[in-house]
Amino acid sequence: MQQMWNQAVVIGMLTLCTAQDIQKKEIRLNLVLFCGILGVFFHMIWRLESIENVILGMSVGVTLLVVSLLTRGMIGMGDALLLIVTGIYLGLEQNLKLLLGGLFLCGMWALVVLLLRKKSRKDSIPFVPFLLAAYMGMLANLL
Repeated sequence: MQQMWNQAVVIGMLTLCTAQDIQKKEIRLNLVLFCGILGVFFHMIWRLESIENVILGMSVGVTLLVVSLLTRGMIGMGDALLLIVTGIYLGLEQNLKLLLGGLFLCGMWALVVLLLRKKSRKDSIPFVPFLLAAYMGMLANLL
């Protein structure tokens, strides 16, 4: 039951953020913050992951946040903050799997649109839809 709530929150958050990322090329941080607080609350009640694993899972997003700052926004800060929150729900191993799956899918899409000349190297691509696809793949045991 607890795992189902975690999965529902992550799917809901990624779905809403996907719509925002595609439409506005930004992520509303109040939704991400709300889901982060909810995740902390869930862990206080159910203790699904060890606190160490939660902190390590969040470190994936923190690392991306540092990279975003160093590259002056080449990686979106919203994407990094989103991965901090997914780290609360998923822990280190699953959050790394989510990030790597999203990067792989995004890379494949970028290759396709570059080859079809639909976008140039300088165009941005929303990343959250690929995180959602990767998470759905993880739930279906495809990733």
